[in-house]
Amino acid sequence: MVRQIKACKPLKPYLKETIEDEGICVGISGQLDLEQLAIIKVDDYYAGLHLATPPKAIDFLVVVDCECDAFVMYLLELKNVSSPRFLKIGDIHEKFRNTISDFLSDRFAGIFLQDRYKYKDIFLYLVSDAYGLSGKYKNFEEYRKMREKINKMDSLKTEMNLRHKPFRFRGKVLRILYDIPPNPLIQKIS
Repeated sequence: MVRQIKACKPLKPYLKETIEDEGICVGISGQLDLEQLAIIKVDDYYAGLHLATPPKAIDFLVVVDCECDAFVMYLLELKNVSSPRFLKIGDIHEKFRNTISDFLSDRFAGIFLQDRYKYKDIFLYLVSDAYGLSGKYKNFEEYRKMREKINKMDSLKTEMNLRHKPFRFRGKVLRILYDIPPNPLIQKIS
């Protein structure tokens, strides 16, 4: 699938080597090389169609080759906001819905809906530092422990609202997860 994406003429101008938008970055495992993944800037694709009102779409779609025609896919919306109140959950849901229903299931169904390709997992992420947590923790484990503490507070209202709306793709029920940069780490699943 990665080779097919990279060979797809309409997608070539939107292929990237890094995952960065609005000053927010997502990390890529050091064990991956660029031959094993395809990074598509989805919202730039729609902007490039020059439609009067382009549909809202997520920032990035990343496909990682896990070998033997098995893949993991990440759908990523990156938001650089100073507070969770600036995260418009309805707009974020619309971006994921449009990307799944139009980009994956219609425009590029010939790639993403091929039966020969198996998805080991599909992740939907909103990546933002709306709570000002980026850089405050040495590792993900420290961050996870802190998250357990704030789970008891209302700061997870954003995450709960994101997860409220399930999406479906290739027989999987998907929910949007919230994470802070440089997480989630894009990696291969064995």
